[in-house]
Amino acid sequence: MQLTLRYTRELVSARENLRYERTRAFGIVREIFTYIGKRFYSDGLLGNARDIFYLTKEEIFSYIEGTAVTQDIKALVALRQKAFQHYQQLGPLSERFATYGVPYDGNDFFSIDRVEMPEGDLKGIGCSPGRVTGRVRVVADPAEVSSLNGDILVTTSTDPGWVTLFPGASGIIVERGSLLSHSAIVSREMGKPCIVGVTGLLKNLKTGDEIEMDGSTGIIRTISR
Repeated sequence: MQLTLRYTRELVSARENLRYERTRAFGIVREIFTYIGKRFYSDGLLGNARDIFYLTKEEIFSYIEGTAVTQDIKALVALRQKAFQHYQQLGPLSERFATYGVPYDGNDFFSIDRVEMPEGDLKGIGCSPGRVTGRVRVVADPAEVSSLNGDILVTTSTDPGWVTLFPGASGIIVERGSLLSHSAIVSREMGKPCIVGVTGLLKNLKTGDEIEMDGSTGIIRTISR
C-alpha cells in the first residue's frame, strides 16, 4: 500500500514537472515569434507587433520564404480579429457535439440537445476538500483579472498560466478535468477547495451568483442569482 502511494505521488509529481517544462518550451517559441512580430511591425507589415499571433506558422514562414499566397498580411490579421470577436460573442462550446458532412456547414457546436442539463444542484468531481460559500467569478482568460479577492473561480479549464489567480480564490470550480488535472493538483497543493468535471457549469453559473461548494462531495448549491 505504501509503495503504491509513493509510486502515485512520484507519478503525479513527474506529470506536473513535465507540464511545467512543456510550458517553458512554449515560452521560448513565443519569444521567437514575438521577435518576428517586432521585425514585421518595424517593416510596416503589421499594425501592431503582437498581431503576429493572428497568423499561422505556415503563413509567417511562407511570407519570409517568398512562397506566400498573399502579401497583404494586415488584411489576414483583420480577418482573424473579426473571427475572434465573433467567437467571443458565441460563448462556450457545447460539452458534446456531433458533426455531419463538412464540419463548418450546417453543424451546431453550441447546441445543448446532447447534454443532459442537471436539475437542482450541480455536481462534479470533488478533488480537494473544503466547503466554501461565496460569489462566483467566471473567468475565460487569466489575463482578464489580477486578483479574485476571495471570489470562487469558475472556468472551463486551467493550465500553469492560471496559477497566479489561485491564491486569491476561495475555491476553484472547473467544467472539465479529472482528479489528476492541473486544477485538481494545484488546488490540493494550495489547500483550496476544488471541483472539476461539472457538466453545464458555464451555462448555469454567471459572475455574481452566490453559491456553496463542497470540495469533498463535488456538490455545488446555488444560493442566489
